[in-house]
Amino acid sequence: MKKLLLTLLFMTALAQAAEIKVAAVSFDPQPHQLDNNITGIINSATIAAQKGAKLIVFPEHASSGFAYVSLSDVSSSLDTIPGKLTNALAKITMKYHTYVVVGIQEKDPVTDTVYNSAALVGPNGYIGKYRKNQLNSANNVWETPGNLGFPVFDTEIGKIGLIICYDDSQLQSMILPNLRGADILAYPTGAGVLPKADLGSNENHSTIVNMATIPGWLGMNVVAADITGVESIPQYNVVVPFMGASSIWDNRGNTLNSAPASTWTKPTTPTITYATIDVGKPNPQKEFWLKHRRPELYKVYNYHRSPIDHNADLKPSQVSALLVQYKPQTGDIEANYNKIEKLITNQTQVFNLVVLPYNSFIGNVDITKNNVAKYAENLHGNSYTMAANLAKKYRTYLLFSMPEIDNGKYYETAIMFDSNGKQVGIYRKAHLNDIEQTWASAGNDLPIFKTEMGRIAVMLNDETRIPELTEVYELQRANLILIPVAYNQKDYGGDVNIPKGLVPDDSNRGMYVWYNIAKYSQAYTLVANYINGAHHDIGQSALYSLVPEEGYYPPRIALNTETAYLVNFTTNTNNTYWTNQQDKVAERRYDQALPLTLDMQSKCFQEWLNNSSSREICNSNLLGSH
Repeated sequence: MKKLLLTLLFMTALAQAAEIKVAAVSFDPQPHQLDNNITGIINSATIAAQKGAKLIVFPEHASSGFAYVSLSDVSSSLDTIPGKLTNALAKITMKYHTYVVVGIQEKDPVTDTVYNSAALVGPNGYIGKYRKNQLNSANNVWETPGNLGFPVFDTEIGKIGLIICYDDSQLQSMILPNLRGADILAYPTGAGVLPKADLGSNENHSTIVNMATIPGWLGMNVVAADITGVESIPQYNVVVPFMGASSIWDNRGNTLNSAPASTWTKPTTPTITYATIDVGKPNPQKEFWLKHRRPELYKVYNYHRSPIDHNADLKPSQVSALLVQYKPQTGDIEANYNKIEKLITNQTQVFNLVVLPYNSFIGNVDITKNNVAKYAENLHGNSYTMAANLAKKYRTYLLFSMPEIDNGKYYETAIMFDSNGKQVGIYRKAHLNDIEQTWASAGNDLPIFKTEMGRIAVMLNDETRIPELTEVYELQRANLILIPVAYNQKDYGGDVNIPKGLVPDDSNRGMYVWYNIAKYSQAYTLVANYINGAHHDIGQSALYSLVPEEGYYPPRIALNTETAYLVNFTTNTNNTYWTNQQDKVAERRYDQALPLTLDMQSKCFQEWLNNSSSREICNSNLLGSH
């Protein structure tokens, strides 16, 4: 009776306040020491629970460590789920009415198959588990890819989703639990330090940094726990220092707290990092995304891409791009055209691509159904002709955008011209915001433009708020993504804010939305923006490289001045990245992507919401049904 009363009081308290204290444990597991590791986990969980943490997250492989070379080598460190560790944790979670997520090398007692798993234990004992879906090369030695999809567990403190370490290489790993309503993403990881001595830098990069720019984009609180200390593998004469740096972010993308990061020569010690999150805090970005996503356009998610993809353009190409950034005279096409041409003319270096801001010649105008007729033009009209002439005059590819009228319908449209002023392709904005939906028709195609520079995709302005679009263009093997914007940071975006010590300082800047697009598409991303227009646009036109945080190519960002900002880069070079587009496409779990392509009101999607195993959902008779 007393236990029941305490549970009811606990639930009532949580219902009254959406704020909860959480903890991320930088833990130092020892290989071949399962029992000792369990004791250490219990001790740390007890400390965190006594300090009021209602969710405690431990790293990947917390019960076993990583330093193994074969299945027989790791066999003594395996555990079942539920099993020895979850049973021990249940005594703590039941006593303190808390939840614990912990990484376990799991042995399935029926099949003897080994999985890289995370278990969730709560006030009533063991709740459920997640099996890592995206295995890297080290995991693949003896672990099997997960077969439970992306479950989300409904608890008193909110809905909890789980992913593990290299899962973060695929956006779908984070989108899928999000679509299931996850309020909190628990993220056990085992990220090692990567030295940057070749760059003359004493800073280091961790896998955990991949998560740093995600929470604000997807609107989830993230509790990330990393291993600390050093592990050695004598058979390979390898020593691996782990990053530590366990971090906690809120659903607006703010870093709430972060543990110290290791360096190559100075590993950190175990520690517990605390923060308070508000699971009830709304996120305008997430609301926009879920409202305006168009799953019917994302069918490429369901296609298998082998390591050899004949859609890919793998030829290196030199790109010298001008990102035109200027202060417009609202609605004055001629004046704005003249200013653009002057900025281009003043550029003394050779270039082969020009990207103009959103609605390039009219400025950041508030277009409504009452004034759209004033600004919209037919293809081959005045603005179209001026843009084509610019491309031809300067012998360059050029992308511009405008409000278009065609057969009585209005569109937000981007057109690309080649160096002869010939149209290469047209893109009509597919994801319209609330105001645009009052006057514009949405495009129904996500084309790729084939050019001498490679394969080019386009996002228009706030379409960058739709994460799926990034992976769709990755899967279509875009080499470049061009983004004309009219951006003032009011409704979305925000500065990149990675905990200090994880990346070189020069990489820790720019806008996290554009940063993520480059990283997850593995396509060079070029943004052209206005400055100081009617909406106080902030400029910061920029090039984002494939992995901005790696330090090889940090974001190159224009100052807040009128300029044709020149950026040079070469596509398809063989630089050492955490991953690359070819690997990402080949490694992804396309078998689990079906929900991303479904109408969220369909019976099939609703079935998936209630079924943690992606392999069991969506019988053919349910597809498309309502």
